[in-house]
Amino acid sequence: MQLTLTGHHIEFTPPLRDYVRKKLDRVMRHFEQVIDVHCVLTVEKLVHKAEATLGLSGAVIHADAKDGDMYAAIDALA
Repeated sequence: MQLTLTGHHIEFTPPLRDYVRKKLDRVMRHFEQVIDVHCVLTVEKLVHKAEATLGLSGAVIHADAKDGDMYAAIDALA
């Protein structure tokens, strides 16, 4: 499984990267044969947005969440 993390107007610090990986690992336990995961974190003014796209064998799942805090947006995404 390949995990790609991208940030728009935000820097991926090691604690933030670890937090995203921990939350996405919990999600990936529910699916078999996850091929790749692409996560994008974006900050626009006061809105923090977290998006994830999971590539499964035969399907693609996309989810996004917005909140005033990035960690809360990641929690809502997971």
